[in-house]
Amino acid sequence: MKTIYLLALASLMAVSSTLAVTIPVTSGSIVVDFDAAALASVNIGSDPNIGGLILEEFFRGDEDRNRTRTQIMTDHLVPNYTAIPGNSRKYEINGTTVTNLAGRTRKPSTFSYDPANVAGTATGEIGLTGVTRFIGDFTGVFVLGDFTFRRDPTRGWMFVNWFDFADVPAFETANVTVTATGGKLIITGDVTISQEFDLFFLPGDHGKDIGNFRLETPLDTSAPALPVIAPAGPSIASSGFTIGVIGKGNAIYQLQWSSNLTDWFTVGPKVNGTGSLIQWTDNGPPLTPSPPAGSGLRFYRLIED
Repeated sequence: MKTIYLLALASLMAVSSTLAVTIPVTSGSIVVDFDAAALASVNIGSDPNIGGLILEEFFRGDEDRNRTRTQIMTDHLVPNYTAIPGNSRKYEINGTTVTNLAGRTRKPSTFSYDPANVAGTATGEIGLTGVTRFIGDFTGVFVLGDFTFRRDPTRGWMFVNWFDFADVPAFETANVTVTATGGKLIITGDVTISQEFDLFFLPGDHGKDIGNFRLETPLDTSAPALPVIAPAGPSIASSGFTIGVIGKGNAIYQLQWSSNLTDWFTVGPKVNGTGSLIQWTDNGPPLTPSPPAGSGLRFYRLIED
């Protein structure tokens, strides 16, 4: 089945434009590697012989979904109150609906983004399934979870807690890298203590690095091939007009041009998508009758087969 994308137009004023694309995030995961030594050194108690926070349980997937709040607070996957490794703690990304048992507040995912500008277009938040339970230099247990992952315009990406402490950022992030190509989103970085947890629980620890994370969504085969407009986007240089896209690996692409959005003509041969950058440059003859900068309005579309 052919899919047609209207890409851009060129004019005497050397205008360039990009196609806005919105991709929702409703599956995938965030894997967190907690640094046990960093957790143990947080400022929460007064006994130097007891670690501040010790990861004691991690409820993942159905272990999380099928438990009430009371069960999360009391159940043991690992017998007794025993430290468990902090690495490879996998939080699953929720869909657009969730079902919670008594006392739980897991959230659906409402997040979407334009891959051409993830930070500038990110809206909503990503709901996560996965709960951490800590013991340490305090009485009882300390539970964090029912997270949403969201981007604050001023503070960046954050893990927001909804388990008991509703809508309170638990972890902030640092050294974040975002990659969005071909319908796949990858975000990596360090996990740090939030200013709220510094204020209420861990005085002096705001910004303390306690691990790292990697968010990854599956390849979205329903996403258009264009998110994906090349880093510089469509551009005009003197008489030429260049368009770049990231093509899907199993698709074939044909670029076409028009002066009136009714009559369309091919630009160059068909090209196989490889998951990497494909570029076309219209300099006029022999691909098109005249250079685009001197031809009034010129529209381009990409046909995917």
